[in-house]
Amino acid sequence: MKDFLYAYSDAIDESFEKGRDGERTATALDMLADNVPIEKIVKYSHLPKEKVLELQKNSRH
Repeated sequence: MKDFLYAYSDAIDESFEKGRDGERTATALDMLADNVPIEKIVKYSHLPKEKVLELQKNSRH
């Protein structure tokens, strides 16, 4: 039973993290649309600079 509870807890944690990543990505995309400097987007979205640059590159297409 403990193994099940640990697996269930891990699944909830993973789901929560995916949700947070989605929110961070949405924030970064909104900031990119408003031409906010990359360094500020990194600071406020808590995404790595590489991820923000990738979003910037992909959002221009």
